[in-house]
Amino acid sequence: MFQVKGNSECSSAFGAGDEECGFEQFFPPCDAGQETLCITSTSMIRDGLKIGLELEEQVGINPMQFGLIGSTDTHNSNPGDAEEWDYRGATGYAGSPARRRLEGGRRGNRSSVQRNPGGLAAVWAEENTRDALFTAMIRREVYATSGTRIRLRVFAGYDYAVAGETAPTVADLYAGGEPMGSVLQARSGDAPRFYIWAMKDPDNAPLAKLQVIKGWIEDGEKKEIVYDLACANEAGADPQCRPAATALNLADCSWDENAGASELKTWWQDPDFDSSQNAFYYVRVVQNPTCRWTTYDALRLGVEPPADVPTTVQEMAWASPIWVQSAED
Repeated sequence: MFQVKGNSECSSAFGAGDEECGFEQFFPPCDAGQETLCITSTSMIRDGLKIGLELEEQVGINPMQFGLIGSTDTHNSNPGDAEEWDYRGATGYAGSPARRRLEGGRRGNRSSVQRNPGGLAAVWAEENTRDALFTAMIRREVYATSGTRIRLRVFAGYDYAVAGETAPTVADLYAGGEPMGSVLQARSGDAPRFYIWAMKDPDNAPLAKLQVIKGWIEDGEKKEIVYDLACANEAGADPQCRPAATALNLADCSWDENAGASELKTWWQDPDFDSSQNAFYYVRVVQNPTCRWTTYDALRLGVEPPADVPTTVQEMAWASPIWVQSAED
């Protein structure tokens, strides 16, 4: 989902309608006849998930049921070093010192300043052993982050009796449903309940919002929609879940711990659920803005940040999908 060349979730160039799709994408859309150093719709995970639903309707099998992870994919032998304030470049010989990173060499029509520190892979396993980790990966109980250590869990099922009234235990969630990465069989007239929980990285900025992205096939056409589920500023009355203007101080890159949420959680059911349709659902968590690595470097050097990249980022985490198979299959 995410690495040093950025986000592979979705692209507005190929019809995706939410603003987060442009987050940290290194390569531009392909021009006519271009095949390298660019992206196409099939470069994007969301499009791949929708193609999987399309193939399931055509041949009865979805070969695109995959889990989502992030990775750094740098060449510095420092896996997991994905913090914006500590970025050393994608390759040591070209990434240090900081002034060289900011000036950046160019490859094609992309500069090194358009790279980022990369993402992280998170795994929910019963214990920290090789067998348990690989078993969790096989069942796709994994998620991706853009580099921060956000915690994220998603469950869905039909047997959560008191949804919204009590805080469930993890044992309750496994007993009443299935975790991220799972496949549910739809029940006619009965939408599954989702339980979604996220907690901020203790060393990073607060959370801004929780979202669910749904994809489905309707009348032979691939569809998608983004639902905003939980907003840190619900009491602040911004209907689009935008962080408060005071959330980040660009003069020193400090953030306001009180301008967002340390934890977001909610129960949710699809208001437009149709048990006759195959669908996927995955959760995206969006963090409050923090300084991009280029801004940190510019502040240390006493120069202006590069004008051709954003000064800030809103870090994210993406849960592996949960697929709901048509009750008519």
